[in-house]
Amino acid sequence: MNFEIPPMDQLITKSLAIVAIIVGAFIVRFLLGRALNLIAEKTRLTRSDVAPIHKVVGWLVLAVTIILVLTAVGVPLTGVWALLSTVLAMVAIGFVAVWSVLSNISCTMLILIFRPFSVGDDVELAGEEVKGRVVDLNFLFTTLEAPDGTVVQIPNNLFFQKVLKRRKGTGSVSLAEQLQTEGPAEA
Repeated sequence: MNFEIPPMDQLITKSLAIVAIIVGAFIVRFLLGRALNLIAEKTRLTRSDVAPIHKVVGWLVLAVTIILVLTAVGVPLTGVWALLSTVLAMVAIGFVAVWSVLSNISCTMLILIFRPFSVGDDVELAGEEVKGRVVDLNFLFTTLEAPDGTVVQIPNNLFFQKVLKRRKGTGSVSLAEQLQTEGPAEA
């Protein structure tokens, strides 16, 4: 490996640029911290309310400082930017996908605990054209059989976003009975 020693004037220039970037970062972090403290004093926020924002600001200033120092030294960051943007896009897409599934699963648990309806009950979502007898409840959907015989699957988190009208069924099926059947429970 051949290492070239940069001329002294380039070394001094880069060193001064790095020192200026680091000093600038300290000044920016100090000023942003002061601004956050002033905002906290003028509003009803306490220091503990503003502490997480202080941490985020500190990490952001550190990240920008590292990027600027690497750029000043001459490290090409095009590959790093491509990698970083790809990873962030994948995380965002994965978060949205998982968020919907986790929302439905947690709402299923709440339905099983608080029992706003049971299999065999007639339910209707107020303001919607959705109504029918509950024939199945799983971790993602509640299956309704409409009066005309059509089957509708409703995401379980929708029951916590809309007003629910319920008429207790004459032949409600317990969860234990539902778990013993292969398909949807018959009321």
